Amino acid sequence: MKEAIPMIKRMVLIAAVIAAMSVAGASAEEKYGVPVYPGAEYDEGTTRYLDDEQYIEGAAYRTPEVPSKVADFYAKLGLTPVKGKTNAYAVFKKEGVEVTIQGPPRKDMVSGKKAEDTLITITNED
Repeated sequence: MKEAIPMIKRMVLIAAVIAAMSVAGASAEEKYGVPVYPGAEYDEGTTRYLDDEQYIEGAAYRTPEVPSKVADFYAKLGLTPVKGKTNAYAVFKKEGVEVTIQGPPRKDMVSGKKAEDTLITITNED
């Protein structure tokens, strides 16, 4: 019985972490009114870096999709393009919210290493 209690605690902790990640992902859309690109995964480390190091309120996500496909998604939603859509970079705005799309190769904000995925940041401009 003693062995079962630590296992249950671990399972509860894992469930809590998964639930927190789900809420964090949903909260960006709820908080800023801009949908997260379908299938993009919440990036807790980069979100924390934006807040702690750059003093930027927002959320970061990663996807294996190419930046131009992600940019097309936000353009179809009616967000205003601010910086040119390229194969590696695009910026969109909507009512005090900025969506930045950075593609590979790029430098990971947290590790400083080369990253081969696409980073999406949804930030508050107010």
